[in-house]
Amino acid sequence: MSSKASGGLFGATVRLMAPRGGLARGQNALGRGRPMRALSEWKAAYAAGDAESAFEISRLYFEGKGVIRDPVEGRFWLERAADRGHIQAQFELGRLMLAGARQWDAARFIERARALGSDASDSPILKAIYPDGYRVEVDPQEAVRWLTTAAESGHAEAAALRAALAAEGRGCEKDPATALRFATQAAEGGSADGLFRLGDIYYQGLGVDKDPARAAGYYEQAAKVGHVRAKVALATLYLTGQGREKDLAAAGRWYEEAAESGDAHALYQAGLMRLQGDALPRNIPRAETYLRRAGKAGYTPAFVTLAEFYSRGDGAPPDLREAEIWYKRAGEVGDVQAMFIAGRLAATGDGSVQSLPEAAHWFLRAAEKGHPVAAYNIASFYAGGQGVARDLEQAFRWYEFAAEQGIVQAQVRLARMCIEGDGRAKDPDAARFWLEKAAQSGDAEAKALLGSLYLSGVFGARETAKAVDLLHEAASAGFSPAATQLGHIYAGRYDLDARPQDALRWYAIAAEAGQAEAQFLLATLLRQGRMGSPNPQEAAKWYLKAADQGHAGAQFELGVMHCTGEGVGKDLQLGARYYAMAAEGGHVSAMHNWGIMLMKGLGVEKDEATGRAFVEKASLAAAVSAN
Repeated sequence: MSSKASGGLFGATVRLMAPRGGLARGQNALGRGRPMRALSEWKAAYAAGDAESAFEISRLYFEGKGVIRDPVEGRFWLERAADRGHIQAQFELGRLMLAGARQWDAARFIERARALGSDASDSPILKAIYPDGYRVEVDPQEAVRWLTTAAESGHAEAAALRAALAAEGRGCEKDPATALRFATQAAEGGSADGLFRLGDIYYQGLGVDKDPARAAGYYEQAAKVGHVRAKVALATLYLTGQGREKDLAAAGRWYEEAAESGDAHALYQAGLMRLQGDALPRNIPRAETYLRRAGKAGYTPAFVTLAEFYSRGDGAPPDLREAEIWYKRAGEVGDVQAMFIAGRLAATGDGSVQSLPEAAHWFLRAAEKGHPVAAYNIASFYAGGQGVARDLEQAFRWYEFAAEQGIVQAQVRLARMCIEGDGRAKDPDAARFWLEKAAQSGDAEAKALLGSLYLSGVFGARETAKAVDLLHEAASAGFSPAATQLGHIYAGRYDLDARPQDALRWYAIAAEAGQAEAQFLLATLLRQGRMGSPNPQEAAKWYLKAADQGHAGAQFELGVMHCTGEGVGKDLQLGARYYAMAAEGGHVSAMHNWGIMLMKGLGVEKDEATGRAFVEKASLAAAVSAN
């Protein structure tokens, strides 16, 4: 017998000398659009000994021409052709056993059933339609057997694939010598893939000495006849200066050629080069196209690059909506920083829409991967019940993790929880430990809180000197609550002698910074004339600032001043309004005064019943406070 081979998927045929009438009639019938007639003719020809007819039948089943697309039946006929020496069938059978295949309609049927909560893989319907099964399982050993047979019969592409399996140890033991032998055979037979395999062998030193220059030569031969992976490999050698003199322009040309064929890595590299303008002329629209194609092909490095590209804008306004899409894609495949940024965009609404549950989802995923700032953020979400149910134990857990990673804000929040007993039992020693760490890092809030705890004596005896030093450091760093606390110290609230001038100075600093309590106390000192003559006019200004922040004491004092005309114009209506505001804030004296004004109709419409209720409420609150 003699044979003739030609290339292409299911295109190479080996025609044995056998009765030709049935084969030709089948091909003619198929050409006229009569696949079932072709099937009948080819079955008859196969029965008469024609291997080519079996191969043609396999094509009908793989392509679904006139029959249900069925890889199992396709394999059945491929095996019959291969058993009779059909070289292309042997090659295709080897490839099939490497990849496996399944009948798409059957697989879709099973997926739908599973979505509804049942397993249809043993369905009687499927068994009736596909009695021999609906998929071909991967079998690398069987693939090796058939590819070896085809290669030994002179099939160049089979030899190239057989070389790859020997190099990888797939379906057989790793055998560099066998890989070299088959790759050489494939290359000599005109296979571009064989040339590429030889390039890989010499580049990696698989059973031979590493020789990047020789590898580059093989890659170049394969690249020049269109082998896409060889183009990528050659571009990489030019980029890195291995086996070829470093040449960014040449690297860019080969990457771009491979990119035009759809290779994801090449698309990514060409996109970067077009974006940076170092190896290829800068071209932002083309760079975006390449990178998007790489991203849509699932090339994960492109996800973050695209996200950063759209975040920056690169010659166009930033597109945070698009950036968010790609950060999420990167996060979904495990990029921790991308998870964090996706959470931040969802939290702020700078991407698509604000969604605290979505932000919590991404922060938690990033925290679980060890991202310390994400841990701090999800702790804050748990502490405040934002995007998740409030859970102080989880908040404590994640603040603790972030604190251990050196996040100073987490150390301070964790200390506060230890003081209050939120999420765990109260633990002043742990609070002190974390505040001291944060204070050593220079954090003003930690210094102020630690100073306040020294004043409170929570660690034992009050340590006023330490407290004053820490509060001075915090206040000097601009932390205004520390200035308020210093005002308290110098006002004589603790065991130091009162120093009214210093108290006034620190209250003024804190008041200017917007601290409502300091504004109230400064106003009180000014009104009482502690530093000279009383200045009710200036006092009223500071009371008003504090009152606008909801300070009930300041609201009450403004009520008094407007009702009496002290430092301000007498205005019973405005006075009544301030009493009402302070009463709403729980100020007992304001409740009483507001009740009186309602009962007497002073500055407000008379309402004796409501007024009396407020007076009684104030009396009850005062009695409870006294006890």
